Amino acid sequence: MVDAVLWFLTIQLLGVAALPWVFQLFRFLPDRGVTLAKPAAVLVISYLVWVFGLAQLLPNTALTIWIIALCVIIASMWLAGRRWEELQEFLRQRWALLLVGELAFLLMFVAWALVVSGSPGITHTEKPMDFMLLNSAYQARYFPAEDAWLSGHSISYYYFGHIIVATIAKMSGVVTSVGYNLGVATLPALAGVVAVGLLYNLVRLAGGSMRWALGLGTATPAVILLAGNLAGVLEFVRIRGWGGHGFWDWVGIEGLVAQAAQVGVFPGEFWWWFRSTRIINTASSDGATLDYTITEFPAFSFLLGDLHAHVLAIPFLLLAIAATLNVYCSSDRLELAWLRRNSAQAVSVALAGGALAFINFWDFATFMALFAATLTLKGCRDYPGSLLYAVTGAASVFLPLFLLAIALFGPVYFSFSGQTDGVLPLRDVSTNPFHLFIVLGLFILPCLALLATKVAGIRRPDAVETPLAVVALVIAATPLGIWMATAFLFTIVADGANAALDDLGRRLTLALPGAIVVGLAAYVAAAQARRNGPESPFPSRRGREFATSFVLLLMALGFFLVMVADLFHIVDAFSGPWRRMNTVFKVYYQTWLLLGIAGTFAVYELWSSRAPAGDTARWTSITALAGKWVGGAFLALLLVGSFYYTLGATLERGGAHGAPLEGRTLDGLAYLEAEDPAEYAAIAWLRDEAPPGRMVEAIGDDYSRFSNVSASTGLPTVLGWVGHELQWRGSSEPFAGRAEDVSAIFTSQDPGEVRRLLEKYDLRYVYLGKREREKYGVSSLHDFKDFLQTVFQQDDVVVYEFSTVAEP
Repeated sequence: MVDAVLWFLTIQLLGVAALPWVFQLFRFLPDRGVTLAKPAAVLVISYLVWVFGLAQLLPNTALTIWIIALCVIIASMWLAGRRWEELQEFLRQRWALLLVGELAFLLMFVAWALVVSGSPGITHTEKPMDFMLLNSAYQARYFPAEDAWLSGHSISYYYFGHIIVATIAKMSGVVTSVGYNLGVATLPALAGVVAVGLLYNLVRLAGGSMRWALGLGTATPAVILLAGNLAGVLEFVRIRGWGGHGFWDWVGIEGLVAQAAQVGVFPGEFWWWFRSTRIINTASSDGATLDYTITEFPAFSFLLGDLHAHVLAIPFLLLAIAATLNVYCSSDRLELAWLRRNSAQAVSVALAGGALAFINFWDFATFMALFAATLTLKGCRDYPGSLLYAVTGAASVFLPLFLLAIALFGPVYFSFSGQTDGVLPLRDVSTNPFHLFIVLGLFILPCLALLATKVAGIRRPDAVETPLAVVALVIAATPLGIWMATAFLFTIVADGANAALDDLGRRLTLALPGAIVVGLAAYVAAAQARRNGPESPFPSRRGREFATSFVLLLMALGFFLVMVADLFHIVDAFSGPWRRMNTVFKVYYQTWLLLGIAGTFAVYELWSSRAPAGDTARWTSITALAGKWVGGAFLALLLVGSFYYTLGATLERGGAHGAPLEGRTLDGLAYLEAEDPAEYAAIAWLRDEAPPGRMVEAIGDDYSRFSNVSASTGLPTVLGWVGHELQWRGSSEPFAGRAEDVSAIFTSQDPGEVRRLLEKYDLRYVYLGKREREKYGVSSLHDFKDFLQTVFQQDDVVVYEFSTVAEP
């Protein structure tokens, strides 16, 4: 409890310190950025810690972090003094918004801390990997951080999110085994407060009332962060015993088969809620899996409790979207001079966007696409008479900021090596539209309804808008055209025309409607932006259409990502049925957020729109009203089904079925203290008391307890999870021969060989515990007293320290 309070107060302090800055930086937004203060603060503080550590000017210590934080606080006090009257007046008028944002953060933080405390162990899936990255960032004196699972090498993965969590842990004085779970609780809290602000801003920009803005802002975190996909509906149908074998064969989701009705409200299977992330699946006629994909979403990720890159990126992707909206709302015309007049805003969007590359590179690519499209949209508003000027103006701002975003995190690009080898067209398998509906249907339906109303009301393109329509349709159709020019022609040559036509038919089922939606949404967004620009030849209608244009852009990008994932796949370490596993995984995750924001705003737009006046519009009004109620009722049913999943999964994961309230903890290593007190004590000693240094422990399978000591302490070992190191580095060359050397350290009876190997890897500690004895047998380490001293011993766990100077 004390750790949670210290953690919470630390973030609150940083948020208050950042308030004057965001108030100035995000001055074009209706909320003036007050809902962005917390994620912006932890991002900036962590960035400065990383930069100073990278330049080796200041070490990565709690003292350094507090010095940086105090400098920021002093600067904030100076800025607050200059803007005090304006800031005070804004807070007096918008106190309700500030209250809603603070309550969203508090409730999310407390709720998820409670859920995590019911099952806090850092023991399963890839939690140990995330723990290793967190501890590596925490233990690093300077940056780049050394890989705790490959001593002597820096981490070859995007881990800035782990640096952020480690920074908060150092500031609050919380050990990482607790900080890990508090980090899991912090992510939905940070994302929740930004989501409140995003929808508040969009509704206010659309001319909506304060009541609508606060109401929708309050609902948004629940919808995009807590709702599950519609797999919960199928789980309920199944436990009721409804549907025969034919129905479930048609559903085609692995693990969902016909069964007799069971007692209870929720499924009784262990981790039944995990099945919701394996929806998209294609099976051959003999039942073999042809298409293994991952379809995670935020609520699942928070329940699982992984500190994965894609989860760590959620609040910061939302922050970058808000920064993009701030630029979109700027009244200055896009040109090179815009950068000079709005230099602070330019740096803020470059920092927020550039950080995504170091948190989760997939989000960086998505953000840059959105930023380029948003600038083009603003260009259409700034230069309503010329598409060429609109694009040129957008490019004059985008290119410098893109380069600045790269430069701000430049060292990351030089030190990173990954497993991706390119992109290939997808063949043989495609996404079942029903599966897509199960994954994203909650957001797709309101998005399509909004698009339909906007298309119905758009005017015929004039001489300027016709090129806009052509460009939008070309962009939308390009992925399908590239696929046809590659995979379609290849299949004709390799397998014949019939096979090629069959594959094309499968592809068009999703890709063609997707291209149409993308093209229409992009065109309507650009046309609306042009028609409410400051120099538009049309009457200014800045308001509803101004905000809707941005939302349509989010929608277009979301559908574009879905379409691309059905046409191409990233070439990486996974092949065969797993070849597009990561592609769907990463792309659909960002799509969930994009369409979640767009779909939530669409509900406001559809329900708040007024029917046309006059007797001639009577039947149109009645039809529109009926459509609202029918559509609203259906959407409400889908929402209930989505939260059925969340409620049931929460109860199974860490709620009523978790540990009793008095037995809960946030310590992710508490399980180890109960199961193996000796190993727990050794980890605590190495982490908290022992001088820093490299170590060696047994090497074993990924997703096991092997490499647990290095993961839990951040002290680099010779080699950890081999499979993950192979994925991160794309080759086994960096660790070739290490497994054999580790085996020799534990099994060799030749003191000279052991000493040589310890010196080779610059090792300070040798850990000898249960896994080492099980894997390597009886060790002779205790015989090498001339260079190995016992510095820790409890039960069967011994930690030796290597001395390069022999005892006399």
